[in-house]
Amino acid sequence: MSNEHVSNEGIAPNAKRLLWAGFMAIFAAGMGFGIRGGIFDNWGSEFGFTATQLGAIGGAGFTGFCFGIIIGGVICDKIGYSKLVIAAFALHVLSAVVTFMANTPANAYQMLTIGMFIFAFANGTLEAVANPLVATLFPKNRTHFLNILHASWPAGIVAGAAVGWVLDDKM
Repeated sequence: MSNEHVSNEGIAPNAKRLLWAGFMAIFAAGMGFGIRGGIFDNWGSEFGFTATQLGAIGGAGFTGFCFGIIIGGVICDKIGYSKLVIAAFALHVLSAVVTFMANTPANAYQMLTIGMFIFAFANGTLEAVANPLVATLFPKNRTHFLNILHASWPAGIVAGAAVGWVLDDKM
């Protein structure tokens, strides 16, 4: 089937801007995961974590993402997309605060695990907003625009891993 007659126009005048806002939000989320993954061994050596503990910290990120996308997906139409985006922003700030509170071996495991969970929950919340938003904005060509949106995640992970690799060598 040809896409020759499929419209690339969104149903709102700012549809493309919203698409790129979602793209950049998911790109930033991917970067955050990549950066954190790149500095895991720094955390391990700085705080004396075992591989199991580092895995649990990383696992909190996947768990948080799952809860964020499920809860956000259930409530996004009820409370509105903008409130979820604001909540995700606040959660990202909170995750940074909690992560930076990990400053001694005594509290690092707990703070990094909680910080990773909150960070990932915020990312899942953004994903829960971006998917239905893009699907709604481009009803005649959903698959194409959802593919564009989701290309940002691996691009962000690659960019974040490069930054994490550089930070790993500097720390």
